[in-house]
Amino acid sequence: MRRSRYFVDARRSVSFDDLEQAKAFARQNFPAVVLERVDSPDGSFGWHEILRFDWRWDPERGEPVVGFS
Repeated sequence: MRRSRYFVDARRSVSFDDLEQAKAFARQNFPAVVLERVDSPDGSFGWHEILRFDWRWDPERGEPVVGFS
């Protein structure tokens, strides 16, 4: 069984092979977390958070914004 490399955890969770597709889905499903599959030598795997599409503080603008962090 082939496993997808990325997984977006949001109101509706979906797996992807392409990071850009995962990011596009995350943008449409606020708030969302993009996880990347990490394979271990023993054949097991886990998920590692690589991006979060949510409210964040933008110090340059001095206000909260929605975006990837």
